[in-house]
Amino acid sequence: MKESLKLKVPPTKPCEIDFTWYNMIRAELLRKAVPNAEQVLDIGCRQGEVLLMLSEQIGRGVGVDISENDVVAAENTRKEKGIDNLEFMKANAVALPFASNTFDVVLCLGDVLSYLDPHGQKDALTEIKRVLIDGGLTIYEGMDWDWEYNASPYWTCFTRTEDGNFCFHRSKRTASGLETGNDYEVVLGTPLHKWILQQDWPVNPQGYNTSLDVIEDEPIPQNWLKLQGEGKVQNYTPHALKRKYEDIGFQDVEAFSYGQTYDIVCKAGLFETLGQWIAELAKAEAEIIFQLRMGSGPWIFLLARG
Repeated sequence: MKESLKLKVPPTKPCEIDFTWYNMIRAELLRKAVPNAEQVLDIGCRQGEVLLMLSEQIGRGVGVDISENDVVAAENTRKEKGIDNLEFMKANAVALPFASNTFDVVLCLGDVLSYLDPHGQKDALTEIKRVLIDGGLTIYEGMDWDWEYNASPYWTCFTRTEDGNFCFHRSKRTASGLETGNDYEVVLGTPLHKWILQQDWPVNPQGYNTSLDVIEDEPIPQNWLKLQGEGKVQNYTPHALKRKYEDIGFQDVEAFSYGQTYDIVCKAGLFETLGQWIAELAKAEAEIIFQLRMGSGPWIFLLARG
């Protein structure tokens, strides 16, 4: 069966399934960039992890997300921890429900802009500039496309659906940052469905299953897949993202990459040996990046003034 499908599962390395190290570096960068902000807005806050982490060093934080489930989860965690200087609400990045000149820091983390069309990206950045006080700080974090494209111009993988079935994702990437792809539902009872059930899926160190990356030596038969949708995402290199912010009128725009310590350790085969020191290594990289205003790795960290 495996030979007839012409599918291969590439070896999975720790750096492909564990974002803990990257998140630690980002957390250190955020702590340094937002030391004593009075009013902080987190756009695309998901389940509130960043604001919950920063709650002790800021005056007030507001998290918004278009996902009702994520907002509810964030608010529940806030209540459980007894944190009273945060609030979470459902809102859209292109039409923020806040008065102008309200926040001294606005966060836009996790590739939020990439999932908007070009017009939506412009609207979102315009809204960020509007709600910032004069000279206020905005911070963006997302994928560094220079790094990602060179590492993998094509991406094919399976993911699990909420109903227990599987989806197949096929993406093509260009050097300009455009990622186009199709999403398919795997048809039940087909040889493809049976093949997936036999695979060992990578498990994230946090305990949940990640995507199952595959290599198509030959295209999967069309009758084994049901097209669910087509999409495209515009990602950015640090230089292109910096220019996009400057076009909106932001000042003092700095964009640098991070995360290289993690990939170096994984490449050297020292993940298990050095894993116990990930917090110290993450903090050291963040300190060097913030002091030198330069770095390297798969993620962009951008600072700009409104």
